[in-house]
Amino acid sequence: MSAFPGSPRLLKGAIIGLDPFNPLASVIVFQYNPDTMTRRLDARSTGAAEGADKSEAFRLSGPPRETITLNVEVDATDQLEQADPLAVSSGVYPALSALEMLLYPKSAKVTADTALAVLGNIEIIPPG
Repeated sequence: MSAFPGSPRLLKGAIIGLDPFNPLASVIVFQYNPDTMTRRLDARSTGAAEGADKSEAFRLSGPPRETITLNVEVDATDQLEQADPLAVSSGVYPALSALEMLLYPKSAKVTADTALAVLGNIEIIPPG
């Protein structure tokens, strides 16, 4: 962080991926400006919700849906200052790869689900 008094307030955070099949969690450390972070709660409702028939009673169908949005800028400046050998050789590639890997299921899970689907014994969970 800069010592300049006019610089934006930056905090450090991390995304940690937990996987019961892989005890070594993937950790992606980043710094962010909390002014760019927003949190929104949306009610899960049935009945007289927006666009629904107004004659039905308003009912909640579950806990609220929470959305957290923030802008994260990934760079290797701090690691390069400390002469981190991984940052020197690869830059931000390891952090970007770890973020990408959070999007995909593990190969063992895909294989197990395919085997269950062939046997006709897989549960499909509805979205939402």
